[in-house]
This record gives sequence, C-alpha cells and structure tokens, in this order.
Amino acid sequence: MILVGQFDSPFVRRVAIALHHYGLPFERKVLSVFKDFDAMRRVNPLGKVPSLILDDGDTLFDSRAIIDYLDGIAPADRRLAPAGEPERRRVLRTEVMGIGLAEKTYERGIEVNRRTARTRDVDWQARLETQVTSVLSWLEARAPSPWFHGQEFSRADLAVVVAFQYLSRVVPHLAGHDTYPGLAAHRRHCEALPAVAAVPDSPDEAQASGWKPET
Repeated sequence: MILVGQFDSPFVRRVAIALHHYGLPFERKVLSVFKDFDAMRRVNPLGKVPSLILDDGDTLFDSRAIIDYLDGIAPADRRLAPAGEPERRRVLRTEVMGIGLAEKTYERGIEVNRRTARTRDVDWQARLETQVTSVLSWLEARAPSPWFHGQEFSRADLAVVVAFQYLSRVVPHLAGHDTYPGLAAHRRHCEALPAVAAVPDSPDEAQASGWKPET
C-alpha cells in the first residue's frame, strides 16, 4: 500500500498511525496539496489528502473512509472501533469531534496564512476559534483516563490526539495545556504508544510545501 500525503497533516497522520497499529506495511508518497496540487489531483480528483493506494491498484480517499476500511480487514483484536452498540456509536461520536477539531484548526490556518491582514475575515476567524475551544471543552469534560472509551486505544483517541498535537503546533495559545489538563495527559498516554511515536508531526514537511508558521 502507498499512503499519499505529508505528516504535517493530522488527517494523513491518522491513517499512518492506524496502519502502524494494525501492523500493515506501507510506503509513502510525499505530495503537498499546495506545492504539488496537479500531481495530487492525478491521485485524488479533489486534490486532497490522504489517499491510500491499495495493493490491487484501487485508491481510497478521506481518512474516515480509509480507517473504516482498514478496521474491517484488521485482526479482530487490533480493531480500533467496537462492533457492538452503544459502544461503537460513542467511539464514533468522539472521533467526529476529534476530526472536527482538526478541520476547524486547518480552516483557521487558511484564513490566517493564506490571506493578507487586510483581506482576513476577523469575524470568521473568531467563529472558527470559538468552534475550536467549544470542542476542546467538550472533550475535556469527557475526562479520558487514560482512554476516552473502555480500556483500549480507539479511533476516538486517535482522532483526538492527532488533532490536539496539530493544534498545539500551529495555534499553541488555543491548546492551553493548563486549561485542558485532561487532554494534555491523554496526549502523553497516546504518545507513549509505539504506533503514535512512529508517526511524528512534521513541521519541516509543512514548511517545505510553503506553509509558513504564524508570526
């Protein structure tokens, strides 16, 4: 399998961590949605990451769809989502919040980094930041100890930790580890896992593609 995308993306990292967790070997094709947009569209017509090229040549798009596929072919004792209800829907609900946190952080970055100060929509930026802090408060209130659901690392934990790492890098003042001690502790627990440690967040890949840190 070939995973397409950069490790500064929380969406690409979610898939890579899942692949490591499942013990599935893969190669990586490092393409940027900005610098390599035309090449990206030849892999995914939307020009988005991640994409996963399977061994039979078929290609999957979107981190949720990819992880759902991987979960279906993984050994039962390694799956990241429970099969039964209501446990499954609770894991998926928290996963959606983690993915949403990453999405709103990314959207804020577009507003701040891809617009000049004169053309930036400050009201939209404020709305995005409100959504980020609202999700953080919701997650913090769930008090993961150490995992969000049950006694095992799940898709919920995976989505939340990569989003929180991403937020901590690109908008550190919103991450507030003193404000969200439960999420900070959850991050430390996740980062101790071999699969998470194997896929570090990569600001170097972000800068190589032309994404500049906030000043």
